Amino acid sequence: MIELISLLSIVIAIGIGFWKDINVGLIALVFSLFLGYYIGGIPINTIIGYWPIKLFFTTFGITLLFSIAKLNGTLEKMSKTIIYQSRGRKILIPIIFYVLALFIASVGPGNISTSALLLPIGLVIAFRTDISVLMMSVLIILGSIAGGLSPLAPNGIVALELALSNGVGDLGYQIYIVNVISMTVFSGLVFVFLGGLKYKGERIEISKADKFDKNQIFTLISIFILVLWVIIGGINVGFAAFSLAVVLLILKTADQNEAITHVPWSTILLICGTAVLISVVKELGGVDLLTSFLSSLMNKTTAVPIMSLLSGVMSIFSSAVGVVMPTLIPTAVELSAELGNVVSPTALTITIAVASHIVTMSPFSTMGALAIACSPETVNKKALFKNLFITAFLSLGFIAIFLGILIAFVI
Repeated sequence: MIELISLLSIVIAIGIGFWKDINVGLIALVFSLFLGYYIGGIPINTIIGYWPIKLFFTTFGITLLFSIAKLNGTLEKMSKTIIYQSRGRKILIPIIFYVLALFIASVGPGNISTSALLLPIGLVIAFRTDISVLMMSVLIILGSIAGGLSPLAPNGIVALELALSNGVGDLGYQIYIVNVISMTVFSGLVFVFLGGLKYKGERIEISKADKFDKNQIFTLISIFILVLWVIIGGINVGFAAFSLAVVLLILKTADQNEAITHVPWSTILLICGTAVLISVVKELGGVDLLTSFLSSLMNKTTAVPIMSLLSGVMSIFSSAVGVVMPTLIPTAVELSAELGNVVSPTALTITIAVASHIVTMSPFSTMGALAIACSPETVNKKALFKNLFITAFLSLGFIAIFLGILIAFVI
């Protein structure tokens, strides 16, 4: 009975969070106390020990560095510089925004920060140049999602840490590569079906960005060092980011208090608080119960599509990084065993990570909401809301089929 109660506690915590508009991470911590200590008898110090300190450290470090880069205008200027390379060719602008979003999100800021940076710029350009605002919104979000599961980005770090801590193993760049392939294929379909090809031959006027100032050059060098340090030096990305952020603050490239304030504390609390509750649920047998239920629905052919649909539907109404991955990735090893290892834990983990992110263009998710908020006033926002929601559900069908095929033949 306690196994079922522990699983229901996750659903209730999410429900209360949405109903009362309270961070689910805070609610999860309260639930961890009453469920873990008073009902499950788990010692308080053990519950406190479930706080994912390595994940907290890494996420805080990387978001602090890119908070500085955003405050001093480095990311915005880098975006404008790259967009200028289109030379006004209209058909290239949505494509450049997708590639730009993928690149920026990959090197550290992650999907939400990248979307928040590019959506205000991209949607204004789209509206002024008569490019589909829906297409531009979706391509920027998909590009941000594509880069957001990089091992250098917060969501990618969460996925890899969950895989490692739950016995799946070190997946390196596997999640990232499958994610980029999936998002790029779906983005190509969106581009074609929303009329991107009709822009061929049309041109617009784009002004050249100003030169990078001293602070922005220092920041660019720091980002470049971060990438090399992590990939070649093998340093923890959080420690590297902290070190470079301190150097940038010493050089006065941004205000320290503003940089710390702009760290997405709400998201970090959501991730870490939920991780504590998931650990309690796992200790009480809730994860085992979920594993058994899922395995009863799956076989070699249906495992990946069903897990895609489950991950995607959960993510439409909750957080991919704070709820879906921490809930489902811990089931991967046992679920694979229940299925007789016909589908590997790696395949299931990749499926959960990718499918839970592709639907985040939904207006119920942060990036979908950002697209609506950033669209010009004269845009029909009710229509944009409806179309983003439809696109999210179409992406769910796509990813279930695409991953089912890709993983069956490749992974």
